[in-house]
Amino acid sequence: MSDDNVHGVSTAAPVAAVAQSRDEEASSAPAPACPAPAGGPEWRHEIDPGVTRTVARTPPTGRESPLYRPLRIFTSDPSASGLEGAVAAVNVPYEKLEPGPSGRLFLVDHHDADTGQDYVRANLDDPYPLLGKGYDPAPSDVRFHQQMVYAVCCNVYAAFRVALGRDITWGFARTEDAGRLWLRPHAFRGVNAHYDKEQGVLCFGYEQAPDLKGAIRVLPGEYIFTCLSHDIITHELTHAVLDGLRSSFSIPSNPDVAAFHEAIADLIAIFQRLGYRELVHAAVRKSRGLPEQARQLVELARQAGYASGFNGALREAIDETSPRQYDESLDPHTLGSVLVAAVFDAFLIVYRRKTARYLRLATGGSGMLPPGELPADLVDLLADKISALASQFQGLIIRAIDYCPPWTSASGNSCAP
Repeated sequence: MSDDNVHGVSTAAPVAAVAQSRDEEASSAPAPACPAPAGGPEWRHEIDPGVTRTVARTPPTGRESPLYRPLRIFTSDPSASGLEGAVAAVNVPYEKLEPGPSGRLFLVDHHDADTGQDYVRANLDDPYPLLGKGYDPAPSDVRFHQQMVYAVCCNVYAAFRVALGRDITWGFARTEDAGRLWLRPHAFRGVNAHYDKEQGVLCFGYEQAPDLKGAIRVLPGEYIFTCLSHDIITHELTHAVLDGLRSSFSIPSNPDVAAFHEAIADLIAIFQRLGYRELVHAAVRKSRGLPEQARQLVELARQAGYASGFNGALREAIDETSPRQYDESLDPHTLGSVLVAAVFDAFLIVYRRKTARYLRLATGGSGMLPPGELPADLVDLLADKISALASQFQGLIIRAIDYCPPWTSASGNSCAP
């Protein structure tokens, strides 16, 4: 996170970078195609449509336009406690919005595909949401559902844009409105979500919760919306962005390709969540500076996991029982968790090295914390280190994608497109 935390609104470092580096001149027109030379030799290649695809660029804005739009979101999902930093107000890059919300990168669909109902559109330019940091975080308000998917997608896209130093095009097949990804918070019934490569849509499901016997803060019969899970939104958007960066990686030519997709999506979801200071601060205080013991930092989609029949979150960044082993017969999510565990283990090692000096100072050189609450200043320092380091790891992961081959054969060898 950046140091900008005015009036309880957090600004992620990538969002601050995007806001401060708006294009003076922006164009969303595709580059012209290269024609074959007249009277020359036989034309032996052609430009792939993805090369000249429309890229939605930041439009120029006047000096009177604000840099940010503060919006409230769930940092994990509605089942988390407010005492654990479940709600955060975050700044997203400002842009003029149509009701939906509908901006230059994302269009939120207000249609419920299961019931056939068209819900009221969220209008974030109305006076009330403008003054109140968006709509109130209420699972029963469909306008907040739309706000949630829009805000999280904007911030995750900003992280990719800053890490790579360029605007990112989409890789889906849809040619209508090709510069925007469509978001459908109520696409179907079921505790699931997916990225539709053909239609260029992120689809989120919803379902009534089973009787979980108090395992999480969900009443029997209450609806669970995957569009309110920060981890699920980030995970699915990462699939869409990765498809734009490496479109051939959607072809499971070998087990590692699908596992790589799932691992990157999980890692981005974890490190994006670690950027919310309220969540990290509460976790550090509760776990006494040990992030591996804070479930809200290492678990992915806890509410959806319980609702899907798991006795816990869908996945975790660490495995306390035994080290995860590579086995190509595993399903993509489980195989990808091997890479997730390895990267998160590296994150914990670097975190311990960076904070060891502060623990020695706080303990008179012993490094052994006494029983009881940690000093408030130490909690603040450790939380800031976790968030800053998470941003660095997220940037490293994103930039590493540019070094990946454009396509991988069934044997695992790198190939030209």
